[in-house]
Amino acid sequence: MSLNFSAFEGKNIFKFAKYEVKEIGKTKYIVPDSINKKHSSGAPLIDIEKDFEESILIDLLNIGKLAFYNENDIEKSILDFVNKYSTLGLINDLPLNKYFFLDDKIVLKDYNYIGNSDLTTVVDRKKYFKLFFPTCDDSQIKELINEVTKLIETPAMEKYILSDVNKLLAGSNLYCEPLDMFIKYAKFLYSLLNNISNEDNYNIDELLKQFEINNVKISLSRKETLSVEFQITCLKQYIDYYFAKTVAKDINLLKICKFCNKAFLAVNPKAEYDTPQCKNKANVYKSRAKNK
Repeated sequence: MSLNFSAFEGKNIFKFAKYEVKEIGKTKYIVPDSINKKHSSGAPLIDIEKDFEESILIDLLNIGKLAFYNENDIEKSILDFVNKYSTLGLINDLPLNKYFFLDDKIVLKDYNYIGNSDLTTVVDRKKYFKLFFPTCDDSQIKELINEVTKLIETPAMEKYILSDVNKLLAGSNLYCEPLDMFIKYAKFLYSLLNNISNEDNYNIDELLKQFEINNVKISLSRKETLSVEFQITCLKQYIDYYFAKTVAKDINLLKICKFCNKAFLAVNPKAEYDTPQCKNKANVYKSRAKNK
């Protein structure tokens, strides 16, 4: 009997039609644009697997490439990304406890993009919510926490509860995602791929320690074959899952172009360039170097 790791049970990713970058309290955030914000009380659900497949991973990695090499247009590329897919939903990914809103003190995982530390971080619940809901005052934060808590007290299967929780949090028109956290995540994932691609790198183990998929529920289901199903709670978890599944294969087709440094999924495991144009340009440079 075969075992498939492709099925996702529970669709918990929400998005608005359009986003913008806005500075709030000296911090840049990715937020639903003002028009969408006025006319929507919750973002619609999207099916990442069905609609976008592996393109989302490549797009994210190439944002990381811009950050890695300090190139221009990173803010524009991030807006293109979230307008196509969604925000990462980091509010759900960083806490060790997926029901973090029930705790007065929230414990965040290692390498959490907040404390810039490789150790766990403890944050006050109100402070944590203010990070992702910076336009809300204390009474609004309290009301939001109460609303989410009520959902947990409702008798229902966990997969349905989590979907409703995510709609109130990452699917809220008040939810804001710090731009610098997005950049740090994309840069880290690209750096990890870059180091995996470099067989002579001796620091790979240290980088691998920083990669983990947090709070993913795993279950079994039987359809045509026995399947392992992952219930994700945010877009970042989907990207992490697909990245891990791709690079851990015996033949890794996730590569970095040796000419333009962009990430790409190769058809041929021996491929070194993402496009024929890059291959031709690389050959021209090699030819010129030989003739000097």
